[in-house]
This record gives sequence, structure tokens and C-alpha cells, in this order.
Amino acid sequence: MTHNVQEAMPARLPSVGTTSPETQAMPRWNASSRYGASLVAVVLGGYLAMRGGLNVMWLQSDANVIGALLLQFFVGGAVLVAGALIAPVSLARRVLASAVVVAGLAVHAFGSATATIATPPFLLYGSMSFAIGAFTAAAVWLIVRGRSLPTFVLLLAFAAVPLLTERLTHTGWSGVTREDLLTGVSAAIGVGVAWAAAAVDGARSR
Repeated sequence: MTHNVQEAMPARLPSVGTTSPETQAMPRWNASSRYGASLVAVVLGGYLAMRGGLNVMWLQSDANVIGALLLQFFVGGAVLVAGALIAPVSLARRVLASAVVVAGLAVHAFGSATATIATPPFLLYGSMSFAIGAFTAAAVWLIVRGRSLPTFVLLLAFAAVPLLTERLTHTGWSGVTREDLLTGVSAAIGVGVAWAAAAVDGARSR
């Protein structure tokens, strides 16, 4: 009789201030989540930095265009730094990755400011946003993922971007088409560097 009464009683709801089993099972802000958020921020920041072309800003006369390029460039840098800081790694590694962002974008800004319309295409685009933005994003990801030092040699692949730019400039490609192509090539090199570094470290650990 007692057993039947217990079965007929409704399940007790959790009281105020207590945590239900369903709530306890909800995913938390763990290392995997932070790595995922860091990856999204690094990719987005790298893209914004690539498209915020300071190398062409100095040739503009429209204040609105100049303001948009500056805003996109600095927002891209801020998102890259945020991606480095939210990664679940040591503080020293996060600070190092943030310093790489500042250094990379500073090189681009200085190189762009010293370039003139009379500068040869190779020098004009030697520190262009496409190469520097993607290079910086790839370097940040290698740092926060703790890749070994030998894998950083893979970043030399970005040397192909200014060479490709010079080639495209001399063969008469339009500015918009050239920018889109260089953005895609730079992004592909960045993704390739990240995967290649993971493969190298994976092979070394076997």
C-alpha cells in the first residue's frame, strides 16, 4: 500500500536556489569552448585586418573612406588581441601573442605610411594588410596552441604574397580582383600553416 502511494505522488520540483540535474549537465565555459571562441576571434580579426588596407588609405582623399579603413584596421587588431587573451593558456603565452598582434600591425602601419604612389609595387605591398593580417593571425594561433618552434618556419610561406602581388600588378589585374584574390590566397596560406603545424607536432609526438 505504501509503495503504491509513493508511486502516485508527483515528482518534487527543485526548490528555489537549488540546481537541477539538467542544469548541472549544461556545458560550461571550459578549455574547449575558450579555444573555439579564440579561433573564431583570430579568424575574424585576421580577416578584418586584411581588408583594412592602410596601404591604399594614404592614396585616398575621401575622409569617410579613410575613417572606414582605419576603423576596420583597429577593430581587426582588437579582435585579434581578444582572441589571444581568451585562449586557455598561460598568461605569458597570451601576452606574447598579443605583442605579436601589436608588432605585426605596427609594421604594416609604418610601412604603409612611408609608401608613396611612386614606390615600386613590391615595396608598396611589402607590408600590405593581406600578408600582415593573415601572418599575424596564423602566428597568434601557433602561439596559443603551443606549437613547437620549428613549426614557425612555416610562416615563411607568406613571402609568396608580396611576390604574387607584384606579379598581378604588372600583368594588369584590376584592383578589386587583385584584392579579392590576395585575400583568398593569404587566408589559404594561414589555414595551411595552422594545419601543417598541427601535423608536424602530431608526427613528432608519435
